[in-house]
Amino acid sequence: MNTLLDLFDSFEELGDKTAFVNRTGVRRLTVSYRQFHLLCLKMARLLADRGVGEGDRVLLWGPNSSWWGVAYWGIIIRGAVAVPVDFMSERERAQTIHGLTEAVLAIQSRYKPDRIETASALLLEELPFLLEDLKPIEQKSKPSPADVAQLIYTSGTTGNPKGVMLTHANLVANMNQINNAVPIITPEFTFLSLLPLSHMFEQMGGFFLPLSRGAAIVYLRTLKPSAIMEALGEENISVIMSVPRLMQLLKTSVEQGLEEKHLGKVARQLLSKAEDFPPEMRRMLFWPIHHKFGRHFAVFVSGGAPLDPEVFKFWHGMGFTLLEGYGLTETSPVLAVNPIDQQRIGSVGLALPGVELQVREREILARGANVFPGYYQNEQATRDAFTEDGWFRSGDLGEIDQDGWVTIKGREKELIVTGAGINVYPEEIEAVLNKVAGVRESCVIGMDRGGGEEVHAVLLLNSGARNPDEIIAQANSSLDTLHRITGHTVWQEPEFPKTTTLKVKKFQVKEQIRKGRGEGAGPSADRLYNLLARVIGADLGEIHEESLLVADLGLTSIARVELVNYLEQEFRLDIGDSQLGPETRVRDIRQIIEKREKQTSRDHFRFWSNSTPVRGIRQLWDALVNRPLYRSFVTLEVRGAEHVQDLQGPVIFIGNHSSYFDQPSVMFSLPRRIRYRTASAAYEEFFFGRFDSFGQRLWRRFAYEYGTWLLNLFPLPQTRGFSGALRYMGKLADNGISILIFPEGQHTRDGSMHDFQSGLGIMVKELGLPVVPFKIRGTRDVLPHGAAWPKRGTVSVTFGSPIDFQRSEPAEIVERSRKAVEKL
Repeated sequence: MNTLLDLFDSFEELGDKTAFVNRTGVRRLTVSYRQFHLLCLKMARLLADRGVGEGDRVLLWGPNSSWWGVAYWGIIIRGAVAVPVDFMSERERAQTIHGLTEAVLAIQSRYKPDRIETASALLLEELPFLLEDLKPIEQKSKPSPADVAQLIYTSGTTGNPKGVMLTHANLVANMNQINNAVPIITPEFTFLSLLPLSHMFEQMGGFFLPLSRGAAIVYLRTLKPSAIMEALGEENISVIMSVPRLMQLLKTSVEQGLEEKHLGKVARQLLSKAEDFPPEMRRMLFWPIHHKFGRHFAVFVSGGAPLDPEVFKFWHGMGFTLLEGYGLTETSPVLAVNPIDQQRIGSVGLALPGVELQVREREILARGANVFPGYYQNEQATRDAFTEDGWFRSGDLGEIDQDGWVTIKGREKELIVTGAGINVYPEEIEAVLNKVAGVRESCVIGMDRGGGEEVHAVLLLNSGARNPDEIIAQANSSLDTLHRITGHTVWQEPEFPKTTTLKVKKFQVKEQIRKGRGEGAGPSADRLYNLLARVIGADLGEIHEESLLVADLGLTSIARVELVNYLEQEFRLDIGDSQLGPETRVRDIRQIIEKREKQTSRDHFRFWSNSTPVRGIRQLWDALVNRPLYRSFVTLEVRGAEHVQDLQGPVIFIGNHSSYFDQPSVMFSLPRRIRYRTASAAYEEFFFGRFDSFGQRLWRRFAYEYGTWLLNLFPLPQTRGFSGALRYMGKLADNGISILIFPEGQHTRDGSMHDFQSGLGIMVKELGLPVVPFKIRGTRDVLPHGAAWPKRGTVSVTFGSPIDFQRSEPAEIVERSRKAVEKL
C-alpha cells in the first residue's frame, strides 16, 4: 500500500459487510463496504461537476458520520486536498481556515447554526439526495506517495493554529507502523467513534485502521452519556478510541452507578486487592461492569494527553485492557504505544517500528516516514519545527528510559517558570487539585506578574463546594514548597473552553481571566449565552440568568428540540426536551449543565407488542372480535388503495381525526401485510393523565393494556417533550414498522380540520420516512365526540400518493402535509 487510493480500492471486495453504523439518536442506519465504495465514487463525480480539480482544497466541517467518510474519500479520489475542521469550532475559525487554504468548496453541516459564508458550499446532510442519481466517476486520480492528502489545522490550545500538511506516504506509513506494533484488529471488530474525525488520533485509529482491516465503525450524533451506553449495549463494541478526560468521565459514570446501588465501598475494597490478580479473575470479579461494555469489548485506546495513573489503575484493576499512546498531528499522529501484552503505568509506551525518538534539552524529538513535510504556506514555522539535522521538535517535555519507555511531562509552551526559576508542570498540579473534594475540574496556568510567573489555579467547583481558599490550602499541603499554588480564580461558566478531544484551551482561560480582572468578561464570553442567541435568534444583550426561554426569548417548540440537540453536542450531557418548558429560565439550564444528573424516564413504550407472537394474537383477536364488531356498525369504502398496495418499507400515515373509530377504519383499510406492521400513536395523557377517581384510573389502564396488546398503540405525549416517543418511532422504523399519526392532536368538534401540530415536521424530518396522507369521512357520524355508543353508518378512507419530505424543513413539512390531506 503506497497511497490512500490503494486502501480505497480494497473496499468493494468486502461486499455487503457493514462498514458504518449511523446512530442518529432516532434511527440506526447501516452502510456496507460496497455501498460506501459506490457512494465515494459518486461523491468524486459531484466534486468534478462542481469544478474541484487535482490539488484544490476542499473544506470539510461536519460531525462524524458515514457521510463525512463519503465526502473525505470523494475528495481523495478526485485528487484534491481534504481540509477537515473540528465540528465544534466556531464559524470564525472555520471561515479563517477556509480563507487561509483558499478552499474552492466548503462541505458543512445543517447542524451548525452559523455556517461559512461562501458562494461554493454543500450541506453534508444533503449528500444522500445529491448523489442519488449521479453516475460514479470513472477516472480516479493517481496520486504519488509524496502528494499532500490533507491539511489539518492544529487544535489551537496555544492560540496559534498552523496548517499541517500530511502526505499519502505519511498516513500509509503510520497505518503500517501501528498494525505492526498492535496487530489485534480483525474484520469482526466494531469501533465506537467518540472523537472528532478532524482530529488525527481518531482519524488514524478509528477510521483508517478499522477500514484497512474490514472492521465496522459506529457513529453517534451526540456524545451524551446515555447514547454512549446504549451503543455499548447494542452494538457489540470492540474498541473505543478515547482521551484521558473521557476515560475520567466514564470512570465517574461507573462510580456513580455503583454508589447508587450502594456497592461503592465494596468495589473500592475489591479494586485495592485485585491488582495482583490475573486479568481473567479481575474480569470475573467485575463482570457486571464488563457486561455494560458488551461481550465483545476488547480494548480502550487512550491518546491526546498523558493519562492520570489513578484512572489507569481503575480500569486496569477491573480487568480492562487499556493501551496508552502518544503522538501529534504532525506525526500522522502516533509515535509510541504500550504493547498489547505489557502496559506500564505512567508511560505512553515504546516507539513504533520505523519511528526514532530521542530527548534533547528535555524535549522529545522524532524522526520517521510518518513525520509531516511542513506547515502549509508557513516556511518560518516549518524551519522552527525541525532541528538542523532533520529531527521534528515535538514541543513536549519528557523522558525516555534505557529500555525505550517514553514518559511525557507536559507541553513546553505550558511549562510554568516561577520567579525563583523553578519549572512547574501544570498537569502535576492539576492531578492534585482534581482529587480535592468539591473540585469538578481544574486548570493551572502561569500568570506573569513581572519577574516570573505565578502558579495560578482556575477552579471549576461543584455546587455547595467549600471555600476555594481551603481547597487551595489542602492542595498546597500535598505539594513541594517551590511548586505551590500562589493565586486562584473560580471559573463561573458551566465548563472550561475545550477542544473536542476535551483538552482545556488554556490560552482562552488565561485571556478571559485577564479580561475579568480588567475590562470585565461580559456575556459575550459565556458559551451558554452565545448558544442561546444563535439557536433562538435572540440578541445577546437580551439574555440574562432570569430570562424565561419561552416568554422572554421566544423559544418555539421546533427551536426547543434544536436547542436540546445543540446543548447535548456542546456540553455532552443528557437533557430531555421535557426539561425545557414555559417556566424554564436560563439559570435552570445552567444548573442542568452543572449537575449533569441522570434523567429518569417516564416512558410507557412496549416494543414487544410488535413481536411475532403478539402480532399473531392481534390477528386472531381481529378475526374473532375487532373486525366483526367494527363491521356491525360500519360499511367501509376504501379509495386510492393503489397508493398503499405496493408500499416497500415503513412509511408514516397521517390524516384527519374525527372519532375514536378513525384508527380501526384506517387499519382495516390497509392491506394485511402492512396492517400488522403498523403502530398507531395515541394521546399519552388519555392513559396517564390526572384522574378524578380510582374507577377512571382503572378504566384508562385497561384501555392502555387493550390498546398496546390488541391495537398496537403507543403513547405520544402532548404536554411534555416527545423525544422519548421519537426514539421509539425510530426503533419501529428500523424494524420495518410503519407509523400511524393523527397530527391534529385531538378530535374535531365541528367537523373542520384543525392545524397540524408542529412536532409532525420534526418527526418526519428525523425519521426520514415517506408520508402517506389519508382522509377519513363518516366516523364522526358513527361515533360523535362524547357519544356513549356507536350507530350504523358508512365510512370512507381515501389514501394519497406517498410524499418524500427528506429535503424539506419541519415547518414546510407541516404545511404541505396538511394541504395534502385537505386535497383528498
